[in-house]
Amino acid sequence: MQDLRAPQQTTWLATLLLMLLAMPAFADDAPQLRITGNASDAVSGNIRALVDLSRYPCEPPTAQYGLIRRQILANSQQALQAMGYYESTLSLSTDREDGCVRVTLDVDTGPAVILQRADIRISGDAANDPVFNQLVANAQLAIGQRLQHDQYTALKKNLQQHLISRGYVQGKLTRHRLSVDTRKRQATMTLHVDSGTRYDFGAITITGSELRDKLINAYLGFTQGEPFNSKQLLETQQAFLGAGYFSAVRVQKGTPDDSARTIPVSITLTDNNRWSLLAGVGASTDTGPRVRLGVENRRVNRAGHRFRAETEVSQVQQGAGASYQIPLKDPQRERLDFHTSYVNEVTDSKDNERWTTGADYIVELQNRWVTTTSLTYLRETYEIAEEVDQAELIIPGFQLSRVKANDPIYPSFGWRLSSKIRFANRNLSSTASFLQLTGNGKILFPLFGGRVLVRGDLGYTEVTDVRELPASIRFFAGGDSSVRGFAYESLGPRADNGEVIGGRHLATGSLEYDHPITEKWHLAVFTDGGNAFNDFDDFEIRRSAGFGIRWRSPLGPIRLDLARAVDEQREWRLHLSMGPDL
Repeated sequence: MQDLRAPQQTTWLATLLLMLLAMPAFADDAPQLRITGNASDAVSGNIRALVDLSRYPCEPPTAQYGLIRRQILANSQQALQAMGYYESTLSLSTDREDGCVRVTLDVDTGPAVILQRADIRISGDAANDPVFNQLVANAQLAIGQRLQHDQYTALKKNLQQHLISRGYVQGKLTRHRLSVDTRKRQATMTLHVDSGTRYDFGAITITGSELRDKLINAYLGFTQGEPFNSKQLLETQQAFLGAGYFSAVRVQKGTPDDSARTIPVSITLTDNNRWSLLAGVGASTDTGPRVRLGVENRRVNRAGHRFRAETEVSQVQQGAGASYQIPLKDPQRERLDFHTSYVNEVTDSKDNERWTTGADYIVELQNRWVTTTSLTYLRETYEIAEEVDQAELIIPGFQLSRVKANDPIYPSFGWRLSSKIRFANRNLSSTASFLQLTGNGKILFPLFGGRVLVRGDLGYTEVTDVRELPASIRFFAGGDSSVRGFAYESLGPRADNGEVIGGRHLATGSLEYDHPITEKWHLAVFTDGGNAFNDFDDFEIRRSAGFGIRWRSPLGPIRLDLARAVDEQREWRLHLSMGPDL
Protein backbone atom coordinates (compact mmCIF):
# COMPACT_ATOMS: atom_id res chain seq x y z
CA MET A 1 0.00 0.00 0.00
CA GLN A 2 1.26 3.47 -0.89
CA ASP A 3 2.05 6.15 1.69
CA LEU A 4 -0.91 8.26 2.73
CA ARG A 5 -0.28 11.67 1.21
CA ALA A 6 -3.84 12.95 1.19
CA PRO A 7 -4.43 14.99 4.35
CA GLN A 8 -8.17 14.34 4.09
CA GLN A 9 -7.65 10.66 4.97
CA THR A 10 -5.64 11.43 8.09
CA THR A 11 -8.12 14.12 9.12
CA TRP A 12 -11.00 11.69 8.66
CA LEU A 13 -9.40 9.05 10.85
CA ALA A 14 -8.47 11.58 13.54
CA THR A 15 -12.07 12.80 13.57
CA LEU A 16 -13.29 9.24 13.97
CA LEU A 17 -10.97 8.67 16.93
CA LEU A 18 -12.17 11.87 18.61
CA MET A 19 -15.78 10.75 18.15
CA LEU A 20 -15.01 7.40 19.76
CA LEU A 21 -13.29 9.09 22.68
CA ALA A 22 -16.26 11.33 23.17
CA MET A 23 -18.79 8.47 23.27
CA PRO A 24 -20.49 8.52 26.68
CA ALA A 25 -21.05 5.38 28.69
CA PHE A 26 -24.82 5.46 28.90
CA ALA A 27 -26.46 3.83 31.89
CA ASP A 28 -30.05 3.48 32.95
CA ASP A 29 -31.13 6.27 35.35
CA ALA A 30 -31.87 4.88 38.82
CA PRO A 31 -31.50 6.02 42.44
CA GLN A 32 -27.87 6.01 43.55
CA LEU A 33 -26.61 4.46 46.78
CA ARG A 34 -23.85 6.11 48.80
CA ILE A 35 -22.39 4.29 51.81
CA THR A 36 -20.73 6.18 54.65
CA GLY A 37 -19.54 5.24 58.12
CA ASN A 38 -16.95 2.67 59.14
CA ALA A 39 -17.81 -0.11 56.68
CA SER A 40 -14.75 -1.51 54.92
CA ASP A 41 -14.61 -1.83 51.14
CA ALA A 42 -15.43 -5.54 51.42
CA VAL A 43 -18.47 -4.87 53.60
CA SER A 44 -19.64 -2.02 51.39
CA GLY A 45 -19.25 -4.25 48.34
CA ASN A 46 -21.38 -6.96 49.95
CA ILE A 47 -24.09 -4.40 50.77
CA ARG A 48 -24.13 -3.15 47.20
CA ALA A 49 -24.35 -6.72 45.93
CA LEU A 50 -27.59 -7.26 47.86
CA VAL A 51 -29.16 -3.80 47.61
CA ASP A 52 -30.63 -3.42 44.12
CA LEU A 53 -32.09 0.00 43.30
CA SER A 54 -32.02 -0.41 39.54
CA ARG A 55 -35.67 -1.49 39.50
CA TYR A 56 -36.77 1.96 40.64
CA PRO A 57 -37.01 5.12 38.50
CA CYS A 58 -34.61 8.01 39.00
CA GLU A 59 -37.30 9.92 40.91
CA PRO A 60 -39.60 7.27 42.42
CA PRO A 61 -43.09 8.26 43.60
CA THR A 62 -43.30 9.32 47.23
CA ALA A 63 -45.34 6.20 48.02
CA GLN A 64 -42.33 4.01 47.12
CA TYR A 65 -39.94 5.66 49.57
CA GLY A 66 -41.04 3.42 52.42
CA LEU A 67 -40.57 0.30 50.26
CA ILE A 68 -37.12 1.42 49.18
CA ARG A 69 -36.16 2.16 52.78
CA ARG A 70 -37.29 -1.28 54.00
CA GLN A 71 -35.46 -3.00 51.16
CA ILE A 72 -32.20 -1.21 51.83
CA LEU A 73 -32.32 -1.80 55.60
CA ALA A 74 -33.30 -5.47 55.34
CA ASN A 75 -30.78 -6.33 52.67
CA SER A 76 -28.04 -4.32 54.37
CA GLN A 77 -28.58 -6.15 57.66
CA GLN A 78 -28.39 -9.45 55.78
CA ALA A 79 -25.17 -8.37 54.07
CA LEU A 80 -23.63 -7.24 57.37
CA GLN A 81 -24.52 -10.46 59.18
CA ALA A 82 -22.97 -12.47 56.34
CA MET A 83 -19.76 -10.56 57.07
CA GLY A 84 -19.97 -11.27 60.83
CA TYR A 85 -21.63 -8.05 62.08
CA TYR A 86 -24.80 -8.75 64.09
CA GLU A 87 -24.97 -5.51 66.10
CA SER A 88 -24.86 -2.94 63.32
CA THR A 89 -26.58 0.43 63.40
CA LEU A 90 -27.94 1.84 60.14
CA SER A 91 -29.40 5.22 59.26
CA LEU A 92 -30.83 6.46 55.96
CA SER A 93 -31.12 9.86 54.35
CA THR A 94 -31.98 11.03 50.83
CA ASP A 95 -31.16 14.01 48.64
CA ARG A 96 -31.04 14.78 44.94
CA GLU A 97 -28.01 14.88 42.67
CA ASP A 98 -28.34 15.89 39.00
CA GLY A 99 -32.10 15.49 39.25
CA CYS A 100 -31.91 11.93 40.59
CA VAL A 101 -32.57 10.61 44.10
CA ARG A 102 -29.44 9.67 46.04
CA VAL A 103 -29.76 7.43 49.10
CA THR A 104 -27.07 7.73 51.76
CA LEU A 105 -26.66 4.73 54.05
CA ASP A 106 -24.58 5.45 57.15
CA VAL A 107 -23.17 2.24 58.63
CA ASP A 108 -21.82 1.62 62.10
CA THR A 109 -20.84 -2.04 61.91
CA GLY A 110 -20.43 -2.54 65.64
CA PRO A 111 -18.27 -5.33 67.04
CA ALA A 112 -17.78 -8.44 64.91
CA VAL A 113 -18.70 -12.01 65.79
CA ILE A 114 -15.54 -14.14 65.98
CA LEU A 115 -15.31 -17.65 64.54
CA GLN A 116 -14.22 -19.49 67.68
CA ARG A 117 -14.10 -23.08 66.42
CA ALA A 118 -14.52 -25.15 63.24
CA ASP A 119 -15.43 -28.81 63.78
CA ILE A 120 -14.69 -30.48 60.41
CA ARG A 121 -14.77 -34.31 60.39
CA ILE A 122 -14.48 -36.64 57.38
CA SER A 123 -15.02 -40.38 57.77
CA GLY A 124 -15.21 -43.23 55.26
CA ASP A 125 -12.96 -43.63 52.22
CA ALA A 126 -12.85 -39.84 51.74
CA ALA A 127 -10.80 -39.55 54.94
CA ASN A 128 -7.85 -40.81 52.87
CA ASP A 129 -8.78 -38.88 49.74
CA PRO A 130 -6.27 -36.00 49.37
CA VAL A 131 -8.83 -33.96 47.45
CA PHE A 132 -11.05 -33.64 50.53
CA ASN A 133 -8.14 -32.75 52.76
CA GLN A 134 -7.15 -30.10 50.23
CA LEU A 135 -10.71 -28.72 50.20
CA VAL A 136 -10.57 -28.09 53.93
CA ALA A 137 -7.08 -26.58 53.68
CA ASN A 138 -8.09 -24.29 50.80
CA ALA A 139 -11.14 -23.05 52.72
CA GLN A 140 -8.75 -21.04 54.95
CA LEU A 141 -11.29 -20.80 57.77
CA ALA A 142 -10.72 -17.64 59.76
CA ILE A 143 -10.44 -19.19 63.23
CA GLY A 144 -10.09 -16.42 65.82
CA GLN A 145 -11.12 -13.80 63.26
CA ARG A 146 -14.33 -12.20 62.03
CA LEU A 147 -17.01 -14.69 60.99
CA GLN A 148 -17.63 -14.92 57.24
CA HIS A 149 -20.73 -16.88 56.28
CA ASP A 150 -19.50 -17.46 52.74
CA GLN A 151 -16.63 -19.60 54.02
CA TYR A 152 -19.08 -21.98 55.66
CA THR A 153 -21.44 -21.98 52.68
CA ALA A 154 -18.66 -22.55 50.15
CA LEU A 155 -17.03 -25.39 52.10
CA LYS A 156 -20.38 -27.11 52.65
CA LYS A 157 -21.22 -26.86 48.96
CA ASN A 158 -17.79 -28.11 47.87
CA LEU A 159 -17.95 -31.12 50.18
CA GLN A 160 -21.38 -32.09 48.82
CA GLN A 161 -20.32 -31.64 45.20
CA HIS A 162 -17.16 -33.70 45.62
CA LEU A 163 -19.06 -36.55 47.26
CA ILE A 164 -21.11 -36.78 44.07
CA SER A 165 -18.36 -36.09 41.55
CA ARG A 166 -15.81 -38.50 43.06
CA GLY A 167 -18.05 -41.55 43.31
CA TYR A 168 -19.11 -41.54 46.97
CA VAL A 169 -22.60 -42.70 46.12
CA GLN A 170 -23.70 -43.20 49.71
CA GLY A 171 -21.85 -40.19 51.07
CA LYS A 172 -23.68 -37.45 52.98
CA LEU A 173 -23.30 -34.63 55.45
CA THR A 174 -24.36 -36.13 58.73
CA ARG A 175 -24.15 -32.82 60.55
CA HIS A 176 -23.91 -29.26 59.26
CA ARG A 177 -24.56 -26.17 61.31
CA LEU A 178 -23.32 -22.63 61.83
CA SER A 179 -24.07 -21.56 65.40
CA VAL A 180 -23.86 -17.88 66.35
CA ASP A 181 -23.93 -16.69 69.97
CA THR A 182 -24.58 -12.96 69.60
CA ARG A 183 -24.29 -12.39 73.36
CA LYS A 184 -20.77 -13.80 73.49
CA ARG A 185 -20.08 -12.67 69.91
CA GLN A 186 -18.76 -16.12 69.07
CA ALA A 187 -19.56 -18.62 66.32
CA THR A 188 -18.97 -22.34 65.81
CA MET A 189 -18.91 -24.09 62.45
CA THR A 190 -19.80 -27.80 62.29
CA LEU A 191 -19.46 -30.02 59.20
CA HIS A 192 -19.39 -33.82 59.56
CA VAL A 193 -19.04 -35.97 56.43
CA ASP A 194 -19.55 -39.74 56.15
CA SER A 195 -18.49 -40.63 52.62
CA GLY A 196 -18.95 -44.38 52.75
CA THR A 197 -17.17 -46.45 50.10
CA ARG A 198 -15.89 -44.87 46.90
CA TYR A 199 -17.21 -46.54 43.76
CA ASP A 200 -15.11 -47.39 40.69
CA PHE A 201 -15.77 -46.99 36.99
CA GLY A 202 -17.82 -49.94 35.80
CA ALA A 203 -18.49 -51.23 32.29
CA ILE A 204 -17.83 -48.67 29.52
CA THR A 205 -20.12 -48.81 26.50
CA ILE A 206 -19.35 -46.75 23.36
CA THR A 207 -21.74 -46.66 20.41
CA GLY A 208 -22.55 -44.59 17.34
CA SER A 209 -19.27 -44.25 15.41
CA GLU A 210 -17.82 -46.07 12.43
CA LEU A 211 -14.23 -45.32 13.48
CA ARG A 212 -12.05 -48.15 14.76
CA ASP A 213 -12.29 -49.02 18.45
CA LYS A 214 -8.53 -48.53 18.84
CA LEU A 215 -8.80 -44.89 17.78
CA ILE A 216 -11.94 -44.21 19.83
CA ASN A 217 -10.53 -45.78 22.98
CA ALA A 218 -7.46 -43.55 22.73
CA TYR A 219 -9.67 -40.57 23.64
CA LEU A 220 -10.92 -42.17 26.89
CA GLY A 221 -9.57 -40.48 30.00
CA PHE A 222 -10.38 -43.42 32.31
CA THR A 223 -10.54 -47.21 32.37
CA GLN A 224 -12.81 -49.73 34.00
CA GLY A 225 -11.82 -50.40 37.62
CA GLU A 226 -10.36 -46.93 38.30
CA PRO A 227 -11.88 -44.83 41.12
CA PHE A 228 -14.83 -42.88 39.71
CA ASN A 229 -14.32 -39.20 38.95
CA SER A 230 -16.87 -37.15 37.01
CA LYS A 231 -14.12 -34.69 36.05
CA GLN A 232 -12.67 -37.45 33.88
CA LEU A 233 -16.06 -37.85 32.22
CA LEU A 234 -16.08 -34.18 31.27
CA GLU A 235 -12.48 -34.29 30.06
CA THR A 236 -13.30 -37.34 27.93
CA GLN A 237 -16.30 -35.59 26.39
CA GLN A 238 -14.16 -32.55 25.59
CA ALA A 239 -11.47 -34.79 24.07
CA PHE A 240 -14.01 -36.45 21.75
CA LEU A 241 -15.48 -33.09 20.72
CA GLY A 242 -12.04 -31.61 20.16
CA ALA A 243 -11.02 -34.49 17.90
CA GLY A 244 -13.07 -33.08 15.04
CA TYR A 245 -14.55 -36.47 14.14
CA PHE A 246 -17.84 -36.06 16.01
CA SER A 247 -20.68 -33.57 15.85
CA ALA A 248 -22.16 -34.65 19.20
CA VAL A 249 -20.92 -36.60 22.21
CA ARG A 250 -23.17 -37.79 25.01
CA VAL A 251 -21.50 -39.16 28.15
CA GLN A 252 -23.76 -40.59 30.85
CA LYS A 253 -23.16 -42.43 34.08
CA GLY A 254 -25.53 -45.28 34.69
CA THR A 255 -27.21 -46.61 37.81
CA PRO A 256 -24.60 -47.49 40.46
CA ASP A 257 -24.12 -51.19 41.17
CA ASP A 258 -24.13 -51.33 44.97
CA SER A 259 -22.96 -54.94 45.12
CA ALA A 260 -19.94 -54.38 42.86
CA ARG A 261 -19.43 -50.78 44.03
CA THR A 262 -19.16 -49.59 40.41
CA ILE A 263 -20.77 -46.95 38.20
CA PRO A 264 -21.22 -47.92 34.53
CA VAL A 265 -20.66 -45.31 31.81
CA SER A 266 -22.23 -45.08 28.36
CA ILE A 267 -20.87 -42.87 25.57
CA THR A 268 -22.92 -42.14 22.46
CA LEU A 269 -21.05 -40.63 19.52
CA THR A 270 -22.47 -38.95 16.44
CA ASP A 271 -20.03 -38.86 13.53
CA ASN A 272 -19.44 -35.56 11.78
CA ASN A 273 -20.18 -35.27 8.07
CA ARG A 274 -17.33 -36.87 6.20
CA TRP A 275 -16.82 -33.92 3.84
CA SER A 276 -16.84 -30.23 4.69
CA LEU A 277 -16.26 -27.09 2.68
CA LEU A 278 -13.75 -24.49 3.89
CA ALA A 279 -14.15 -20.80 3.17
CA GLY A 280 -12.71 -17.64 4.62
CA VAL A 281 -12.06 -14.02 3.86
CA GLY A 282 -9.61 -11.57 5.35
CA ALA A 283 -7.68 -8.42 4.72
CA SER A 284 -4.44 -6.74 5.68
CA THR A 285 -2.35 -3.92 4.35
CA ASP A 286 0.49 -6.36 3.59
CA THR A 287 -1.49 -8.68 1.32
CA GLY A 288 -4.71 -6.78 0.57
CA PRO A 289 -8.04 -8.64 0.55
CA ARG A 290 -7.70 -12.42 0.53
CA VAL A 291 -10.06 -15.31 -0.08
CA ARG A 292 -9.58 -18.91 1.00
CA LEU A 293 -11.53 -21.87 -0.39
CA GLY A 294 -11.04 -25.55 0.29
CA VAL A 295 -12.44 -28.95 1.08
CA GLU A 296 -11.72 -31.38 3.92
CA ASN A 297 -12.37 -35.09 4.36
CA ARG A 298 -12.54 -35.68 8.11
CA ARG A 299 -12.56 -39.49 7.84
CA VAL A 300 -10.69 -40.87 4.86
CA ASN A 301 -10.86 -44.29 6.51
CA ARG A 302 -11.82 -45.95 9.79
CA ALA A 303 -8.35 -45.20 11.19
CA GLY A 304 -9.24 -41.50 11.25
CA HIS A 305 -6.94 -40.20 8.52
CA ARG A 306 -7.76 -36.70 7.27
CA PHE A 307 -7.29 -34.99 3.91
CA ARG A 308 -7.47 -31.28 3.13
CA ALA A 309 -7.01 -29.25 -0.04
CA GLU A 310 -7.35 -25.49 -0.25
CA THR A 311 -6.40 -22.44 -2.24
CA GLU A 312 -5.83 -18.84 -1.18
CA VAL A 313 -5.75 -15.76 -3.36
CA SER A 314 -4.70 -12.21 -2.48
CA GLN A 315 -3.14 -9.27 -4.26
CA VAL A 316 0.34 -10.33 -3.15
CA GLN A 317 0.11 -14.09 -2.99
CA GLN A 318 -1.71 -16.86 -4.83
CA GLY A 319 -1.36 -20.49 -3.94
CA ALA A 320 -2.84 -23.93 -3.43
CA GLY A 321 -1.97 -26.81 -1.17
CA ALA A 322 -2.99 -30.17 0.21
CA SER A 323 -2.25 -32.14 3.36
CA TYR A 324 -2.81 -35.66 4.65
CA GLN A 325 -2.91 -36.22 8.41
CA ILE A 326 -2.45 -39.52 10.24
CA PRO A 327 -3.22 -39.78 13.98
CA LEU A 328 -0.69 -41.89 15.85
CA LYS A 329 -0.71 -43.80 19.15
CA ASP A 330 -2.03 -40.86 21.17
CA PRO A 331 -4.22 -39.03 18.62
CA GLN A 332 -4.77 -36.10 20.96
CA ARG A 333 -1.06 -35.35 21.16
CA GLU A 334 0.70 -37.08 18.28
CA ARG A 335 0.23 -37.01 14.51
CA LEU A 336 2.03 -37.19 11.19
CA ASP A 337 1.32 -34.59 8.49
CA PHE A 338 2.24 -34.93 4.83
CA HIS A 339 1.84 -31.71 2.84
CA THR A 340 2.51 -30.08 -0.49
CA SER A 341 1.89 -26.55 -1.75
CA TYR A 342 2.45 -24.15 -4.62
CA VAL A 343 2.79 -20.38 -3.99
CA ASN A 344 3.35 -17.44 -6.31
CA GLU A 345 4.29 -14.27 -4.44
CA VAL A 346 4.91 -10.80 -5.85
CA THR A 347 5.95 -7.94 -3.55
CA ASP A 348 7.79 -4.65 -4.04
CA SER A 349 11.05 -6.33 -3.00
CA LYS A 350 10.83 -9.79 -4.61
CA ASP A 351 9.02 -12.12 -6.97
CA ASN A 352 9.11 -15.81 -6.20
CA GLU A 353 7.42 -18.97 -7.30
CA ARG A 354 7.89 -21.93 -4.99
CA TRP A 355 6.76 -25.50 -4.64
CA THR A 356 7.22 -27.40 -1.39
CA THR A 357 6.48 -30.89 -0.21
CA GLY A 358 7.33 -32.55 3.05
CA ALA A 359 6.32 -34.25 6.28
CA ASP A 360 5.90 -33.05 9.87
CA TYR A 361 5.93 -35.22 13.01
CA ILE A 362 4.01 -33.23 15.63
CA VAL A 363 3.92 -34.09 19.34
CA GLU A 364 2.30 -32.19 22.20
CA LEU A 365 4.28 -32.85 25.38
CA GLN A 366 2.75 -33.28 28.82
CA ASN A 367 3.79 -29.73 29.70
CA ARG A 368 1.76 -28.41 26.70
CA TRP A 369 4.81 -27.51 24.60
CA VAL A 370 4.50 -28.68 20.99
CA THR A 371 7.45 -30.14 19.08
CA THR A 372 7.51 -30.36 15.28
CA THR A 373 10.18 -32.39 13.52
CA SER A 374 10.06 -31.69 9.79
CA LEU A 375 11.63 -32.59 6.47
CA THR A 376 10.82 -30.31 3.53
CA TYR A 377 11.76 -30.22 -0.13
CA LEU A 378 11.74 -26.69 -1.59
CA ARG A 379 12.06 -25.71 -5.21
CA GLU A 380 11.95 -21.96 -5.77
CA THR A 381 12.44 -19.60 -8.68
CA TYR A 382 12.91 -16.04 -7.53
CA GLU A 383 13.80 -12.55 -8.74
CA ILE A 384 15.38 -10.00 -6.39
CA ALA A 385 16.99 -6.72 -7.51
CA GLU A 386 16.56 -7.75 -11.15
CA GLU A 387 18.52 -10.97 -10.62
CA VAL A 388 16.75 -14.26 -11.39
CA ASP A 389 17.85 -17.53 -9.83
CA GLN A 390 16.55 -20.96 -8.85
CA ALA A 391 17.14 -23.06 -5.74
CA GLU A 392 16.44 -26.64 -4.73
CA LEU A 393 16.78 -27.44 -1.05
CA ILE A 394 16.15 -30.39 1.24
CA ILE A 395 15.52 -28.80 4.66
CA PRO A 396 15.35 -30.77 7.93
CA GLY A 397 13.96 -28.74 10.83
CA PHE A 398 12.81 -28.79 14.43
CA GLN A 399 10.41 -26.37 16.16
CA LEU A 400 9.33 -25.91 19.76
CA SER A 401 6.30 -23.74 20.54
CA ARG A 402 3.59 -23.03 23.06
CA VAL A 403 0.67 -20.65 23.48
CA LYS A 404 -0.95 -19.94 26.84
CA ALA A 405 -3.85 -17.51 27.30
CA ASN A 406 -6.83 -16.98 29.57
CA ASP A 407 -9.07 -16.46 26.52
CA PRO A 408 -8.51 -17.85 23.01
CA ILE A 409 -9.92 -14.80 21.16
CA TYR A 410 -9.28 -11.76 23.35
CA PRO A 411 -7.01 -12.61 26.30
CA SER A 412 -6.20 -10.20 29.10
CA PHE A 413 -3.14 -12.26 29.99
CA GLY A 414 -1.14 -14.71 27.93
CA TRP A 415 2.00 -15.45 26.00
CA ARG A 416 3.29 -17.17 22.88
CA LEU A 417 6.80 -18.53 22.37
CA SER A 418 8.30 -20.32 19.40
CA SER A 419 11.81 -21.29 18.31
CA LYS A 420 12.94 -23.14 15.21
CA ILE A 421 16.12 -24.50 13.69
CA ARG A 422 16.45 -25.61 10.05
CA PHE A 423 19.33 -26.25 7.68
CA ALA A 424 20.37 -27.45 4.25
CA ASN A 425 23.65 -28.77 2.88
CA ARG A 426 25.06 -29.16 -0.59
CA ASN A 427 26.08 -32.71 0.30
CA LEU A 428 22.36 -33.48 0.82
CA SER A 429 21.23 -32.65 -2.72
CA SER A 430 20.78 -28.93 -2.07
CA THR A 431 21.97 -25.97 -4.10
CA ALA A 432 23.08 -24.07 -0.98
CA SER A 433 24.24 -24.73 2.56
CA PHE A 434 22.86 -22.78 5.50
CA LEU A 435 21.86 -23.03 9.14
CA GLN A 436 19.02 -20.83 10.37
CA LEU A 437 17.63 -20.21 13.86
CA THR A 438 14.50 -18.18 14.52
CA GLY A 439 12.69 -17.22 17.67
CA ASN A 440 9.62 -15.14 18.32
CA GLY A 441 7.54 -14.35 21.31
CA LYS A 442 4.69 -12.21 22.51
CA ILE A 443 3.36 -11.47 25.96
CA LEU A 444 0.36 -9.45 27.05
CA PHE A 445 -0.79 -8.49 30.52
CA PRO A 446 -3.32 -6.10 32.11
CA LEU A 447 -2.32 -2.59 33.21
CA PHE A 448 -4.42 0.41 34.29
CA GLY A 449 -7.61 -1.15 32.93
CA GLY A 450 -6.05 -1.89 29.54
CA ARG A 451 -3.45 -4.28 28.15
CA VAL A 452 0.27 -4.12 27.42
CA LEU A 453 1.48 -6.15 24.43
CA VAL A 454 5.20 -6.83 23.94
CA ARG A 455 6.45 -8.64 20.82
CA GLY A 456 9.89 -9.72 19.63
CA ASP A 457 11.19 -11.56 16.53
CA LEU A 458 14.78 -12.75 16.07
CA GLY A 459 16.51 -14.59 13.25
CA TYR A 460 20.06 -15.76 12.60
CA THR A 461 21.43 -17.45 9.47
CA GLU A 462 24.85 -18.98 9.01
CA VAL A 463 25.56 -18.80 5.27
CA THR A 464 28.53 -17.81 3.12
CA ASP A 465 26.59 -15.44 0.85
CA VAL A 466 22.99 -14.38 1.43
CA ARG A 467 22.46 -14.30 -2.33
CA GLU A 468 22.71 -18.10 -2.33
CA LEU A 469 19.45 -18.26 -0.39
CA PRO A 470 16.05 -18.20 -2.10
CA ALA A 471 13.75 -15.29 -1.27
CA SER A 472 11.57 -17.28 1.15
CA ILE A 473 14.60 -18.10 3.35
CA ARG A 474 15.94 -14.53 3.62
CA PHE A 475 14.77 -12.05 6.24
CA PHE A 476 12.83 -8.85 5.49
CA ALA A 477 11.27 -6.33 7.89
CA GLY A 478 8.44 -3.82 7.70
CA GLY A 479 4.66 -4.21 7.54
CA ASP A 480 1.61 -4.90 9.67
CA SER A 481 3.20 -7.50 11.95
CA SER A 482 6.77 -6.24 11.80
CA VAL A 483 7.72 -2.54 11.89
CA ARG A 484 4.62 -0.49 11.22
CA GLY A 485 5.11 2.82 9.47
CA PHE A 486 7.13 1.06 6.75
CA ALA A 487 5.83 -0.85 3.75
CA TYR A 488 5.65 -4.63 3.70
CA GLU A 489 9.17 -6.13 3.49
CA SER A 490 10.69 -2.74 2.65
CA LEU A 491 13.47 -2.95 5.26
CA GLY A 492 16.71 -4.88 4.92
CA PRO A 493 20.04 -4.85 3.12
CA ARG A 494 19.94 -3.30 -0.33
CA ALA A 495 21.61 -3.98 -3.66
CA ASP A 496 23.67 -1.38 -5.54
CA ASN A 497 20.53 -0.21 -7.33
CA GLY A 498 18.84 0.50 -3.99
CA GLU A 499 16.39 -2.43 -4.02
CA VAL A 500 15.92 -4.48 -0.85
CA ILE A 501 17.44 -7.95 -1.22
CA GLY A 502 16.88 -9.36 2.27
CA GLY A 503 19.36 -10.27 4.97
CA ARG A 504 20.92 -13.06 6.99
CA HIS A 505 19.58 -11.86 10.32
CA LEU A 506 16.50 -10.22 11.80
CA ALA A 507 15.68 -8.32 14.97
CA THR A 508 12.34 -6.55 15.41
CA GLY A 509 10.17 -5.69 18.39
CA SER A 510 7.07 -3.83 19.45
CA LEU A 511 5.58 -2.26 22.58
CA GLU A 512 1.86 -1.50 22.55
CA TYR A 513 -0.82 -0.41 24.99
CA ASP A 514 -4.52 -0.64 24.26
CA HIS A 515 -7.33 0.67 26.45
CA PRO A 516 -11.09 0.10 26.15
CA ILE A 517 -13.37 3.06 25.45
CA THR A 518 -16.46 0.84 25.10
CA GLU A 519 -16.97 -2.91 25.48
CA LYS A 520 -16.11 -3.53 21.82
CA TRP A 521 -13.86 -0.59 20.90
CA HIS A 522 -10.32 0.05 22.11
CA LEU A 523 -7.72 2.72 21.48
CA ALA A 524 -4.04 1.77 21.12
CA VAL A 525 -0.66 3.49 21.05
CA PHE A 526 2.52 1.69 20.04
CA THR A 527 6.13 1.91 19.02
CA ASP A 528 7.96 -0.58 16.77
CA GLY A 529 11.60 -1.01 15.89
CA GLY A 530 14.09 -3.28 14.17
CA ASN A 531 15.49 -4.30 10.80
CA ALA A 532 16.87 -7.13 8.70
CA PHE A 533 20.65 -7.09 8.24
CA ASN A 534 23.70 -9.09 7.15
CA ASP A 535 26.31 -8.19 9.77
CA PHE A 536 25.80 -7.18 13.39
CA ASP A 537 28.13 -4.23 12.91
CA ASP A 538 25.82 -2.94 10.16
CA PHE A 539 22.58 -3.33 12.13
CA GLU A 540 20.63 -0.09 11.74
CA ILE A 541 17.49 0.00 13.82
CA ARG A 542 14.50 1.69 12.19
CA ARG A 543 11.88 3.05 14.58
CA SER A 544 8.25 3.98 14.24
CA ALA A 545 5.35 5.02 16.45
CA GLY A 546 1.64 5.45 16.03
CA PHE A 547 -1.87 4.93 17.29
CA GLY A 548 -4.90 2.94 16.27
CA ILE A 549 -8.31 1.54 17.05
CA ARG A 550 -9.36 -2.04 17.78
CA TRP A 551 -12.74 -3.65 17.25
CA ARG A 552 -13.46 -6.84 19.16
CA SER A 553 -15.24 -8.79 16.45
CA PRO A 554 -16.62 -12.30 17.18
CA LEU A 555 -13.69 -13.78 15.23
CA GLY A 556 -10.99 -11.75 16.94
CA PRO A 557 -9.58 -8.21 16.97
CA ILE A 558 -9.62 -6.10 13.82
CA ARG A 559 -6.88 -3.49 13.99
CA LEU A 560 -6.61 -0.16 12.17
CA ASP A 561 -3.33 1.68 12.80
CA LEU A 562 -1.64 4.88 11.70
CA ALA A 563 2.16 4.83 12.03
CA ARG A 564 5.19 6.74 10.81
CA ALA A 565 8.94 6.58 11.19
CA VAL A 566 10.22 8.65 14.12
CA ASP A 567 13.77 9.24 12.93
CA GLU A 568 13.22 10.32 9.33
CA GLN A 569 10.81 12.35 7.26
CA ARG A 570 8.12 9.94 6.13
CA GLU A 571 4.38 10.15 5.64
CA TRP A 572 1.89 8.39 7.88
CA ARG A 573 1.02 4.85 6.77
CA LEU A 574 -2.26 3.06 7.32
CA HIS A 575 -2.11 -0.55 8.54
CA LEU A 576 -5.07 -2.93 8.65
CA SER A 577 -4.80 -6.39 10.19
CA MET A 578 -7.07 -8.95 11.81
CA GLY A 579 -6.80 -12.16 13.80
CA PRO A 580 -6.17 -13.29 17.39
CA ASP A 581 -3.56 -11.51 19.49
CA LEU A 582 -1.65 -14.71 20.19
